[in-house]
Amino acid sequence: MTDSETPVHKRMRQKSRHVTFNADLFIYPIPMASAQMENHSRNDYVQLRLITGRSKMHPAAAVAPSPLGTLPGMRRLGSTSSSRSCKPTDVCVFLKDGSGHEFFLDNALVETAHDLQQRMMESLGMPESATEVFNIWIVSPLLQLQLKPYHIPFKLCRQWPDLLDKFTIATEQQKANDEPVLTFQRNAFFPKSKEKTITDSKTLVRLFEEARYNVLEGNYPCEPEDYEYLAAILAWIQHGTYPARREYGLFKDRLQEYVPLCMCKGGSRWLKNKQGFSNIESRIFRQWEDISKKVKSKADCYRLYLQFCWKLPFYGSVLFTGQIERSNTGIGLLDCPDRPVHIAINRDGVFVMDIIKQELLLGLMYDELSWEYTEPEKNSETCLSCLWLQFDMDQGRRKISHVLQIFSKQSVMMNAMIEACVDELNKQDIQLIHHERTVMDGLLSSGDNTPSTSNDDQDMVDPSVNPLRVAREAAAPAMSESLPVKEPKTCISNQVDRLCLATFSEEGTLIKTKAKRPFSFAGIFGK
Repeated sequence: MTDSETPVHKRMRQKSRHVTFNADLFIYPIPMASAQMENHSRNDYVQLRLITGRSKMHPAAAVAPSPLGTLPGMRRLGSTSSSRSCKPTDVCVFLKDGSGHEFFLDNALVETAHDLQQRMMESLGMPESATEVFNIWIVSPLLQLQLKPYHIPFKLCRQWPDLLDKFTIATEQQKANDEPVLTFQRNAFFPKSKEKTITDSKTLVRLFEEARYNVLEGNYPCEPEDYEYLAAILAWIQHGTYPARREYGLFKDRLQEYVPLCMCKGGSRWLKNKQGFSNIESRIFRQWEDISKKVKSKADCYRLYLQFCWKLPFYGSVLFTGQIERSNTGIGLLDCPDRPVHIAINRDGVFVMDIIKQELLLGLMYDELSWEYTEPEKNSETCLSCLWLQFDMDQGRRKISHVLQIFSKQSVMMNAMIEACVDELNKQDIQLIHHERTVMDGLLSSGDNTPSTSNDDQDMVDPSVNPLRVAREAAAPAMSESLPVKEPKTCISNQVDRLCLATFSEEGTLIKTKAKRPFSFAGIFGK
């Protein structure tokens, strides 16, 4: 980068240019799973099926066979060939605990996602307030899609092969074996602050099941102590209060039902697990004994589990897949492949996670970052679109800016979701300021209308009371009563030294770059 090029500009919670994207569909990909299934043509029927097991976190995992073959009357939901009518069809909508609810549809071509959502809520006996908490999704090992109320799942299943071509880098064999399933799960845009105020027991159970699923899948990378704490809560749910005598070997054959698989395998992050299974089990026992002093019912456990997960910065995130360059070690003899990563995005920020090691590499709140989306070069099939993240750090007495380049075919979707979250945050800020001013005006006007007080009464007024603080407290939502919950050891500790970053001074001068692929910064973040 030369001195004549455009310097870095601070644009926290904003981007440098508007990128047009049809956000009518928010498509949320999840990690690929290699399928070991019989070959079939891309023109075969698309069937809604349950994908069991924990095969979604690692590319080498296998897809389990469909259990729907044993359900009577189950039909394939649609085909890639078009038709104007559809025979009566039985479809199954699954929950995150693996259970399914079967419905008979007279004509799947007119059944909307809202219709299926209402069927599920009626079947589960959930209140009308849960409509904004949960949505109908289409999920497969390669891609997941949150539907809007007017979307028709049957028609989207017909477009599945085209969506896989556009938003995944899967092989033809993986695409051929990929089949979607309808799920009923949390709305990605539902605010965590409103979720904390939910008191309906059935809604909390569904949220708990989804949180447990994400923890066990490794979608929420936590410290070992946090995993053990959550495992102890699950132990209470499964076995009740801590027993008078420890039953060693209780978790031996079912450890993966309590902690993620990565914690059982060991590795650099799990050094204290080298003593084997007995070491993990004894620590879970200790946490279980402590938790038994706090909870009295399964409902308490559900809320305690959720309260802990709510404290995780990446709770409720949607996972996208991408890759970043590895940091240059200086050897330079071998061309290291890019590091596969998850880009987790929620209403609070953007988080980059190592897929293989299942650990957090970078976490940025929206007030701390600027971002940009760039399309790949034209007529180049090997180039991927990019998402660029810029964030500031203090280095001694000077402030510097880092830039991370993420390669992904899903960059356009990440950009669209970040834009939607930032727009929502900006609206909330405006509403909060307006509400605070309204409360402040009310406090000041009520003070003007009160009769004059004596000197003795004036002496009783507390001068430490801040009217602005009173206004903020009045604007804050009322929180439901909570149990004493442990503070997570997991926190945002950015591992900048492990990232391949370009570093710029406050004036925009390039200080250092670890990138192997040269780029012009002026073409990304312009004035």
